[in-house]
Amino acid sequence: MCIAKPMLILRRTLVGLAAAAVLVVPTLGFAQDWPTRPIKLIVPFPTGGGTNAVARLLGDQLTKSLGQPVIVDNRPGGNGIIGALATVRAEPDGYTFMFATGSVLTGVMLTVKSLPYDTLRDLQPITLVGNGPYLLVANPAFPPNTLAEMIAYAKAHPTEVNYASPGGSTVNFFLAEILNLSAGIKTTHIPYKGSSALITDLLGGHVQYTLDTPGSTLALIREKKLKVLAVLANERLSKLPNVPTMVELGYPNVVGGSWYGLVAPVKTPKAIITRMHAAVVAALKTPELRKAFEERDVVPGGNTPEEFTKFIQAELAKWGDLINKLGIKPE
Repeated sequence: MCIAKPMLILRRTLVGLAAAAVLVVPTLGFAQDWPTRPIKLIVPFPTGGGTNAVARLLGDQLTKSLGQPVIVDNRPGGNGIIGALATVRAEPDGYTFMFATGSVLTGVMLTVKSLPYDTLRDLQPITLVGNGPYLLVANPAFPPNTLAEMIAYAKAHPTEVNYASPGGSTVNFFLAEILNLSAGIKTTHIPYKGSSALITDLLGGHVQYTLDTPGSTLALIREKKLKVLAVLANERLSKLPNVPTMVELGYPNVVGGSWYGLVAPVKTPKAIITRMHAAVVAALKTPELRKAFEERDVVPGGNTPEEFTKFIQAELAKWGDLINKLGIKPE
């Protein structure tokens, strides 16, 4: 009896270990073989905007390194919620990822009531892909030619000056409202579904100014179809050496821009997350992608999933404080 009982325990232990091995081995093998078919990269914005352009640049580089097509799937609408939900609901098999902005991963969480997803609960952060400053650009027919003149004009014409943004959940909107608060002005927010439609109306004079990326506006500035009043950064841009920064102009709290991150459905195997992270970091170091990013004034990222998670948490805290100051209630 004394011998039989330990033998029974041993047999049960071995059976349990064997069962665990059956579960683990396919998962490891699956991760080692990945990818064996095309990968979908969801972009929750329309084609034609800066986010779409950067996503396609990354997708092209990953296609080369992973040996499978990385296909950009544009899912615009709902301030990015449609694309985010498609990602959350996708099979967590390593073949669906989302290339998202700060507005999708943080802004909507703070401004949309009953949001059907939570970034940190339903999505797995992989890495910060890149970031870059906004430019304050205006229609050439708008009388002010400097930030000081714009502020004076807005004070003389309260609520008559319109600014555009891709929506009330975006960093563009948050920074524009910080400027309003800091300068003591009131300008009217006109939301759009994406940067492309926004720029079209800005060129047509339907809105007077916006905050947008150099990638979306620099060519238009060079063609004198838009004029730039300030750079929302700590330092001037090499491509616009004569344009002052918000810091120089006395608004050090109006500094920021767009940032892009890669996420996956939350239950995607960790081994695949690790492999995709390594592939993205390697892609961001290639001369080809670094040059393309530099042309768009995007600074490459590449932090760890843990660091990216902390970054998202910090963004939520920062913009949450602003929303409280503005008295904005989720709708």
